[in-house]
Amino acid sequence: MLIIYAHPNKNGHCGYILQQVQKELENKKISFQILDLYQENYNPVLKPEEHYTSGHKNISEDTIRYQKMLVKNDKFIIIYPTWWNGVPAILKGFFDRTLTSGFAYRYINGIPRGLLKGRALVFTTTGAPEIIERIVLGSRSLKMVTSDTLRFCGIKARCIIIGRALRLTDETKKKIESKVTSALNYVI
Repeated sequence: MLIIYAHPNKNGHCGYILQQVQKELENKKISFQILDLYQENYNPVLKPEEHYTSGHKNISEDTIRYQKMLVKNDKFIIIYPTWWNGVPAILKGFFDRTLTSGFAYRYINGIPRGLLKGRALVFTTTGAPEIIERIVLGSRSLKMVTSDTLRFCGIKARCIIIGRALRLTDETKKKIESKVTSALNYVI
């Protein structure tokens, strides 16, 4: 199982989600690998020579390494904060640079086909209440990850929102623990 973590620190809500995921997986004796994009000092900028729709297809050694990680796994957990109703730039850049045409998807007779397999459990935090994210905002940021990106590439995805993530309290920790425990069944 591959855990993709996209937050600059591990002291808040996302970090606590990561801790709980690790704890649950270790208790169930499930092996996993963590890809911490900030710790890796990942460069999310798509370089001109990588821009495949311009006819360029140079894939960096780092990107090839990340693609191998994706192929090696069929179960994924992605943890990130929702900022400005979207994913952090580092995660968006990871998708842009890693999920390339011919690797993650291809068009057959003009119809896109996902080439990756598996399931992803996506955890995101937001300062707003969950109902605002889902009803008022229409889950836009979640759909970008689960439908527009992962499902497009062939990975089934389910998203868990931790709303009101302004201050990590004991009450919030209990909510996170409960959501992590029940949601992990999707990928286990």
